[in-house]
Amino acid sequence: MERHVKGFLKYLSIEKSSSQNTITKYRADLEKLARFLKNETGISNPADVTVGNLRQYIENIKNLGNLSSATVANKIAILKSFFKYLYEQETIDRNPASLLKMPRKYKRIPKFLNDIELAKLLSSTDRIKSKRERKNVIRDKLILNLFAFAGLRKSELLNLNWDDVNLGSKYLIVRNGKNRTDRIIPLHERIFDLLEKYLSERLPLQSSALIIGVQGKRLSKNSLNLIFKKYITLSGLSSKGYTIHTLRHTFATRLLNRDVSLIKIKNLLGHHSIESTEIYLHATKKDLADSVNLL
Repeated sequence: MERHVKGFLKYLSIEKSSSQNTITKYRADLEKLARFLKNETGISNPADVTVGNLRQYIENIKNLGNLSSATVANKIAILKSFFKYLYEQETIDRNPASLLKMPRKYKRIPKFLNDIELAKLLSSTDRIKSKRERKNVIRDKLILNLFAFAGLRKSELLNLNWDDVNLGSKYLIVRNGKNRTDRIIPLHERIFDLLEKYLSERLPLQSSALIIGVQGKRLSKNSLNLIFKKYITLSGLSSKGYTIHTLRHTFATRLLNRDVSLIKIKNLLGHHSIESTEIYLHATKKDLADSVNLL
């Protein structure tokens, strides 16, 4: 099984241009499948796998991890992709995963900060008093505003370089987003002003990375999470369950409430399809209220 998993991951990397995050996720899931099959059924050859074995595996991981329907659907999608690859490579003469059914996904209304909460979060950087931490306040302000006024994903912000920012024309380029496409995002005035201040602090540039940590290297995911946790606590919003991704939801919801079209929001967020953007219709009462007021 290990040899086939390696071949599949190489296929994802070279032919599908999948991101490293995707490849890491697929590797972890398929290695877990291989261990389960070997320990529970003695199967090590994918040609011997039946749909019953796969259903047994799904039931096992669902019960152990108390997984949601959406997570189970993602796990099944990985199995389908892997066994489809093996079938097309003629490694197996039947595809057991083709018989698996996807669980129904329940669309959750995304959380978002209201205008008062957002103002509290964005001003929480002013509450930093220690001289050591004040050194990074402009950077931290920039981080929070990039999430709130550009709708970036966590990985997109961490991967930004100075070459992706055009201060003259006031836009930034998000390269290789989740759907492997680039997109242009106009710079909100708040972001533009903070970028100019941050650039003056960084000159002369020693790193191409836009956001760096205390060691002068690109900021890590763990450090970013700690920064957000610090300010969400200072703003008094830690009990709300807000995450960094909540700011992306906030960006989209605020645009919708200001009558920006779904198509424009879709393009700004880098969604693959309009269906992904339509979830924000449920997050605001404005669309429903406008409909009722037509009566």
